Amino acid sequence: MFQAPRPAQLPHLQTMLDNIGRNDADLAKFLDISASTLRKYRLKGQAPRSVMLALFWETVWGQSAANCHAVNNARLNFTKNVMLQRQIQQMQKQIDRLQTELDKSATGAANSPVFEVR
Repeated sequence: MFQAPRPAQLPHLQTMLDNIGRNDADLAKFLDISASTLRKYRLKGQAPRSVMLALFWETVWGQSAANCHAVNNARLNFTKNVMLQRQIQQMQKQIDRLQTELDKSATGAANSPVFEVR
């Protein structure tokens, strides 16, 4: 699932630049653009979407969104794991019960089916 925010959900360019708090030379180097281009973006108050997204993921809001997504995925995977462990235990009990019933009615044939799943 694509996690990037829609353009209307992005903070204003100046807000993101203030939040990151680096000088223009460092930001321009990070974005792989010239410092004059970054100054133009700052004066206009807007930048191409790729620049806005790159800056967003460096802000506290972008890092918080990524962290929230990671925590939610971890919780979901933990819950799935617990559910699957319960299913395995339930199926093991069913296999044991079937094995017991089979042992009661076993004829002693050499090729009797055996459910040894552990």
